[in-house]
Amino acid sequence: MLFFGKKNTFTCPYCYAEHSVADCGLKCSYNIIGNADKKCKFAVPKDQDGWIPLAYKKKCIDCKEAAKQLFCDEIKKEIPIEFLSMKSLPIALLGAKASGKSNYIGVLINEIKKRMTAPFNCSLSMTCSKESKEAYDEWYYRPLFVEGRTARATDAGTEVPPLIFPLRFMDKKNKIINTAALTFYDTAGENLDDENVMHRFNRYITNAHGIILLLDPLQVPNIRNKLTANGFNSLPEQNKDIYYVLDIIIKVIRNVKNIKGQIDIPLALVFTKTDVLDQYNILPEDSCLKEESEHIKRGAFIKPDFENTNIQMQDLIENWLDADLIGYIKQFKQYSFFGVSSLGANPNGTKTDSKGIKPRRVLDPLLWLLAENKYVKILKE
Repeated sequence: MLFFGKKNTFTCPYCYAEHSVADCGLKCSYNIIGNADKKCKFAVPKDQDGWIPLAYKKKCIDCKEAAKQLFCDEIKKEIPIEFLSMKSLPIALLGAKASGKSNYIGVLINEIKKRMTAPFNCSLSMTCSKESKEAYDEWYYRPLFVEGRTARATDAGTEVPPLIFPLRFMDKKNKIINTAALTFYDTAGENLDDENVMHRFNRYITNAHGIILLLDPLQVPNIRNKLTANGFNSLPEQNKDIYYVLDIIIKVIRNVKNIKGQIDIPLALVFTKTDVLDQYNILPEDSCLKEESEHIKRGAFIKPDFENTNIQMQDLIENWLDADLIGYIKQFKQYSFFGVSSLGANPNGTKTDSKGIKPRRVLDPLLWLLAENKYVKILKE
């Protein structure tokens, strides 16, 4: 029997909307191709593709005889049973072209598994969705941590399956006390021109409980000039995608939610590639971005560390960013700035540093959103 929380609803890991079973596609193991010997004792009819009609869904859900499969009705993907009783924390992870989004996703999930689980007494399930596990291994883990190369950037028109991983928090007796259903999409900025992608993107953004937006500091004119003056000669081609992506995000949220004032979804603005800024003397000598944060060391979200980082980032941003970009950011009621290095060193083409990947502060934006949603404790000193 399928189990649900008190409200008998769950958050779909694909569209991020709250649903009941009646909203979903339903199939069962009886009387389908390959199981002709198993007959439904209630003689429930199905269409030629095996879908159970709406009128019979409640009866089928209550049935203890057969195994059930629930599907997101929008894209017909199976919803892992584990998600049906979980509190969900849908996070929209976005980035403009060449912002390092694919590398960040790959390293973030590995950092949760390797560095976050012990101090925060939590576990990340990699077996909930076979499709997610295979996609993570193929697109992110193998290139980054086995082959020593960067994750392949998501091309326009390419659709990577969403990464769906439950994060469970335990008490001192290892009893589960809270769960967060984490889901991440990795879509190219260019895909936002695609009507089919936009249809899903609208729900994905507007139903999110937080947005992690990756910004490439190597696209900021002032930084580019300083890096060139300091001897850095591997600047990417300059583009304006970050303005485009921010404009799309804001328009979608305002149109779908009919918001006239500030947007109330927390926004984490994450500047990537801080290792380059460090190496070429863009960061101040005493910058906290040169060191790992205190959160992991102390097993809590350390507010002074967060505030110190936020202040330092804002000081730098006043010199980095133009008024147009700041105007976009201030349309959000709650926003914070972060600086991260996914790889720890600038790659040589597609090859990562021979000494291995050494991330810095990659978990900070996620921990901020977890703290804001009361999944992890906050220490004020």
